[in-house]
Amino acid sequence: MSAETRERVQASDFRNLKSKPRSRAILTTLLSFIFVLGVLVFVHELGHFLVAKKCGMKVEQFSLGYPPKAFGVTVGETEYLISWLPLGGYVKVAGMSDFGKDDPEGKPWEFQSKPRWMQASVMAAGPAMNIILGFLLILTIRVAYGDYAYLTQTTLGGVEPQTALYDAGIRAGDRIVQIDGQPVDNWGQVFDGLAGALGSRIDLAVDRAGEQVLATAVLDNDPMKLGIHPPLLPIVGQVMPGYPAEGTGLEGGDIVTSVDGTPVTYWWEMSQIIEARADQEVSITWVRPDEGRAEMSATITPKGDEVGGEIVGRIGISRDLGDRVPVPLGQAVTRSGEELLLYTGSIFAFLERLISGRGSSNELAGPVAIAQMAGKSAERGLEALFSFMALLSVNLAVLNLLPIPMLDGGHLFIMGIETIVRRDLSVKQKEVLQQVGFVFLLALMIYVTANDIGRWLTN
Repeated sequence: MSAETRERVQASDFRNLKSKPRSRAILTTLLSFIFVLGVLVFVHELGHFLVAKKCGMKVEQFSLGYPPKAFGVTVGETEYLISWLPLGGYVKVAGMSDFGKDDPEGKPWEFQSKPRWMQASVMAAGPAMNIILGFLLILTIRVAYGDYAYLTQTTLGGVEPQTALYDAGIRAGDRIVQIDGQPVDNWGQVFDGLAGALGSRIDLAVDRAGEQVLATAVLDNDPMKLGIHPPLLPIVGQVMPGYPAEGTGLEGGDIVTSVDGTPVTYWWEMSQIIEARADQEVSITWVRPDEGRAEMSATITPKGDEVGGEIVGRIGISRDLGDRVPVPLGQAVTRSGEELLLYTGSIFAFLERLISGRGSSNELAGPVAIAQMAGKSAERGLEALFSFMALLSVNLAVLNLLPIPMLDGGHLFIMGIETIVRRDLSVKQKEVLQQVGFVFLLALMIYVTANDIGRWLTN
């Protein structure tokens, strides 16, 4: 899993207010991990299975989990298995083996006997199904829960310094009305309009206190460096136990008005001051609407937490995301597609940083971290769990398309080579490539798992 996915999950909310017994938390984490991974793997392998059957191929095995086999049942020509290692799954098509040891016999139902486009369709079907699942999960959330009211406007709640938009004069409180001449009327359109112009020049029109202001910026190639934040008000959602805000008098519903004497209007203005004050005292002032907006204050020392390789200050309060509004189905479909593209783009951006050396492999999350995030998402409810599943499903799709032997993208890469040279690689050549891919993936799994355990032990 990429760092973007992990950071989105971490930023979506804090842990529940109430501490749970350790045994219950472990059980929740384990069951959530099995459910999430089981659904994603099943959908992925179902894609391979359905397309293979449609192309007239014989499917010999459909397994959830990797060997050894736990139990199975044979229906028709296919053995359906549950295997002991719950970290993936596989579909065994006649005439095809991950290690190339099954010599094709030239039977019409074998993988190698089918046209190249059919073979490629089978391999691409798994990632495609994960993309479809991600879209459907996002759409389900939008239709069932609606949209947060703050997303239906275009006001900026924060613009980070040292970004292209900040240098162009765009500031918190500005309401973006046009991007490259195109009107925008919700937060999704703002972000997508900017993300669609990464690495290029862009013209903006904003409304600032009733006056129209024009600005031009040359955006960075990285969508994570847009540096804009939605107009969330500094309203406390929950106070997290074990963090500095506990015991100060802060409660859910309180409105923070200033930090260290600096007035704040939006959540991001408040959080950037706190994040920069790790292990340093800060004074916080707030009002409580239920008590006539009586002003209260406290001095708090933010706890230093590691986020994305940096130490940031946390006092342990979550955001109140505000009211929800219904979303028409047509708009929900469009917005879900836009969000899906955003997820996909962030994963590719992370891979680009990783390959270029601007990112660290320590940011990768493995099975242990995924299990922890699944458990925390489940504790927050179905919406958080479905959102996490959508992110993870898109991650699974994109990472499976990488041209690494043993992955779907590796098979597609080999097919591409065979198409270019106009001959099939030998069984021995494919076996060597698959074994190299297997060793690489095994080493990567060991590495990310060790990182997960190291982070877990130090937290």
